[in-house]
Amino acid sequence: MDLISFFIFGGIAVLASIGVIAQRNVMHSVMLLIVSFGALAGLYILLDAPFTAVTQIIIYAGAIMVLFLFVVMLLNAPHEETEFDERVHPLLQAGPMRFGAFLAAALMVELVWALTKSGGESGAFPG
Repeated sequence: MDLISFFIFGGIAVLASIGVIAQRNVMHSVMLLIVSFGALAGLYILLDAPFTAVTQIIIYAGAIMVLFLFVVMLLNAPHEETEFDERVHPLLQAGPMRFGAFLAAALMVELVWALTKSGGESGAFPG
């Protein structure tokens, strides 16, 4: 049961965190961040750390995110335009995109190498 709960809370945390950076609407992003904090609190409960879970809810979701929400509402941030004009953001040009793709590929190669490496050591640190 703990394993199923871990995967449920972990999946919610990961999907909500991806949604935070993928949203164009700032209000939706803030609400998804609160969901992510709630899922993290659930993971803390599974780790038998109830004080950390309550602290996560009270401090982050209860105080800091409410402040973020009020700042977003008070600033009344304009909605982002979906149409592109002639000007292209510097990070969306070909050079930075290729560099980012190269770094992502290097990270994936390193991750695959680290996960498939089987040196036969019995301890956590090689010797």
